[in-house]
This record gives sequence, C-alpha cells and structure tokens, in this order.
Amino acid sequence: MSSATTTETPETELTPELIERVMRLSPESQARLRELLGEGPPVPELEPVGDWAYWKAEIKRRIDAVENGTMKTYSLQETMEYLRQVAAEGESK
Repeated sequence: MSSATTTETPETELTPELIERVMRLSPESQARLRELLGEGPPVPELEPVGDWAYWKAEIKRRIDAVENGTMKTYSLQETMEYLRQVAAEGESK
C-alpha cells in the first residue's frame, strides 16, 4: 500500500524473498533479529481494572483456602473426566 508521504522501495517491503532469507538464518541470527525487532518504543503500563485491593484480598483468600484444605481442588484427570461427562450428556440431548 503506497501513500503520498511514504516511498516504498524493495528495501522497505516485506517480500517473499526477504521472508525466505530470514527463515534460512542461523538460530543465533534469528534470535538476534527477534531481539532487534523487540526493541521498540516502550509499551505503556495499563491501569489495573477494577478494585485492586479487592482482588488482592480475593487471591489471598483462595490461596489460604487451598492451603488449609477448605477449598476442593481437582486433578487434571478429574477435570478431563468431568468435561468428557458433560460433553457426552450434551450430545445425548
């Protein structure tokens, strides 16, 4: 896409040939390219959404509940079995 204020040249376009050359770079050169491309303007920090004090207390409450055994936790196997059961029930409706 060309505009009146930007002059595009082969050096400024992402061409299939350039992509091919980048893909053939050594792993070290690819890592360096990623570092260079990652160096950009700083990303502004986002303001917390909602009441941070509330969420901080809620996280602490949940950690405490797990650690003292008052909150039930589920293994991956239990969770997957439950999801399979719910999916099977949904299919039978």
